Amino acid sequence: MIGLSKLPADSFTFSRWRKCDIFERFGFACCSRNILANSHIIRKYAVGWAKAESLFCRPKINNYAVMFLIDEEYSWCHLRNNEFRVIFGEKND
Repeated sequence: MIGLSKLPADSFTFSRWRKCDIFERFGFACCSRNILANSHIIRKYAVGWAKAESLFCRPKINNYAVMFLIDEEYSWCHLRNNEFRVIFGEKND
């Protein structure tokens, strides 16, 4: 995966999750159709990932947690497995 690193689960904190405004900032809804249509934005700002079920904060089955760096601030959100694969091209475990 080019430019996207697997991150430790403890990188995905509640305060970083609450800061996630990628959808509002770039004007698209948090639904699969809009996420996939704006995958170029997600790829541009994504810096890392973790399997969401391994998180200490907001674990979720069948999801990836994706970390973003926007204006020198880290934030993250969940993406469904299929969204992650389409956007980033392959499954990472």
